[in-house]
Amino acid sequence: MKLVNKRLRELRLSLELSQEAIGAQGFVSTPGWVKIENGTRQPSDALLEKLVAWLGKDGYLTKAEGDKMLEELLSLKYMNHLSPFIRRLAGSYHDALAPLALLRVAEDPPASPRKKS
Repeated sequence: MKLVNKRLRELRLSLELSQEAIGAQGFVSTPGWVKIENGTRQPSDALLEKLVAWLGKDGYLTKAEGDKMLEELLSLKYMNHLSPFIRRLAGSYHDALAPLALLRVAEDPPASPRKKS
């Protein structure tokens, strides 16, 4: 499986989204998303852009997080054009970063206590 496919699955699971929820957005069908996750289909650049835009619009990502996520996904997608050694090195680097979770769902900030008048 290619790294971009693996990362998309990790992303979906970290956001606790179902494959159906992504398919319901209209930029990819549920069966199309399943094929992307299992590596039998590669996502287009446009699909990755639409996915990141949707995640931003629905509050899963800030603008800065969205920009980083799109850059990461496109980098992973085009990594296949690298030499096998560099691809293996980059894959090991990505696997080492995965536990750090580049994307975390934003939590609501704690409510600040109000002063009584």
